[in-house]
Amino acid sequence: MSDLGALPVRAYLVACLLAGIIGLWLGRVAWAERDQPGGTEVALYLLFGGGISLLYAGRVAAASELAMTVALNLATPLVGAAPVVWIAFVFAFTGHDRWRTENRIVALATPSFVWVLLAWSSGTHDLSRRSLAAVVEGPFTLLSFGLGPADVAFLLYAAGLCIAGVLLVVDLYRRTGNRYRLQTFVILLGTLFPFLAGAVTVVDVGSYANVAWFPTSLVVHGVFLYGTVFWLGTLDAAVVARDTAVEVMQDPVIVAGSDGRIRDLNPAAERLLPSDAVGSSLSAVFPRLETGVKHPIRIGDRQFDIQEDPITDPRGTDRGHVFLLRDVTERERRQTALERRERELERQNKRLEDFAGVVSHDLRNPLAAASAAVELARHRDAGSDGAGGSDDTTGAGDTDGADTEGPLDRAAAAHERMDDLIEGLLSLATAGKSVDSVDRVSIESTARRVWSRLETADATLTVAGPDATVLADGDRLEQLVSNLFRNAIEHAGRDVAVQVAIERREDGVAFAVADDGPGVPPERRSQVTERGVSLGGGTGLGLAIVGDIADAHGWTLSVEESTAGGARFVIGGIEPADD
Repeated sequence: MSDLGALPVRAYLVACLLAGIIGLWLGRVAWAERDQPGGTEVALYLLFGGGISLLYAGRVAAASELAMTVALNLATPLVGAAPVVWIAFVFAFTGHDRWRTENRIVALATPSFVWVLLAWSSGTHDLSRRSLAAVVEGPFTLLSFGLGPADVAFLLYAAGLCIAGVLLVVDLYRRTGNRYRLQTFVILLGTLFPFLAGAVTVVDVGSYANVAWFPTSLVVHGVFLYGTVFWLGTLDAAVVARDTAVEVMQDPVIVAGSDGRIRDLNPAAERLLPSDAVGSSLSAVFPRLETGVKHPIRIGDRQFDIQEDPITDPRGTDRGHVFLLRDVTERERRQTALERRERELERQNKRLEDFAGVVSHDLRNPLAAASAAVELARHRDAGSDGAGGSDDTTGAGDTDGADTEGPLDRAAAAHERMDDLIEGLLSLATAGKSVDSVDRVSIESTARRVWSRLETADATLTVAGPDATVLADGDRLEQLVSNLFRNAIEHAGRDVAVQVAIERREDGVAFAVADDGPGVPPERRSQVTERGVSLGGGTGLGLAIVGDIADAHGWTLSVEESTAGGARFVIGGIEPADD
């Protein structure tokens, strides 16, 4: 047993006990906050380091060689796990998650596991811990043993893992910007402690050759790791994720320093700029790239939007700029195609308006003259009949009254149908135009006003539901309602009962125009709003105009069956006016 009254022994025990308590306590805190990336590894590293320190203190204070051996064997798996936990932490810290898989961690831990088994069974072979015995060095009574081949192999393996981790951290230090170099520097500084302590222990530097210093150094290193992860916030800032995202971006990223020189490029920018661009002046390599440029610029056969953001340090000092070149080639092509399509639509609309003008003037005028001539002929024919004329106006010599419609009557009906077609075509030419301005319109007032202008004969109108004021093009809403009323009168008879029902829905205001006529067969309801489709010999344009007006406003149109068995047309999705 060591001389516990000697100052060196007491100082060493205090150091080991203090390191053990700090390691276990801080490891417990880290374990509770292990959701942080790398937090689990830091917690395990601290717990293992604290456990090794306490067990080593137990070896120093133990009263027998057996107790020392037990403490040594208990600490052995913790020592074997420490370098594996370190490299796992480095994988998380540097963003190499693809290496941080379960299979690879197990593979890395396998040599340590084999060494632990050989160390525990060292009494049966000479591969590990040769000549294990208690020795006295001044006030210390310690276990002494020689290194076997397995011990040497493990030390080399552990050193290799530690060096590999350091190289990965150094690479991260090189790649990250100023904002995160403090954190990587702290990691590297903390790594010096276990390296130096391990070297001192193996080389036997100092007055007491068998006293080990690496247990406390593991705790010190763990404290550095804890501070980096949980205090400085390196990992929660997603340094590596951000760095990796820039590397895999398809859009070029150019980093320029405050001196105007290019400091860094991502692979996409490297393919765009000359090979010697890094270190060159930005204005010389890319004179068209200017701060604040927003419009697309062309590079070869590609077009880019420029987004520029300043780089500042924590004190707000200008450190340069980051330029993101967004490839908008396809967007510009689509925009060009859209503009070309819009111009084509404008030309088509112009031709449609010209056609409407021809229909309105050049065709309607001779039609009006033909209609007037037919009326005049009918009046003359009627006068001849009154004077005792004997002309057969039926044009067929039929005297049994089976066909009372003469040629002039048929011509007048044809002229009337032509006039309806012209009216429908003129309305169709404007019904689908986009609605540029809207008015506050009352649905009930519109329905009653339109009804009063129509020749309704014995037909009746009722309006159900509370009135609603909506936003719509008033003229086209009147045209829509008028066409629905005409459709009801034309197909359901001149004594039809028409009902307008107004209601509020979640998607806005809706109103329905229903009648008690024969209705629309279910298989034809999806067709009646198409151009040229008529169930009763009409022009087939009235309901098509209703559909175009609804589409122009962004409304919905559906055809249903009314409660009386007739047709019911529902216009929905109308925006209510703000009260």
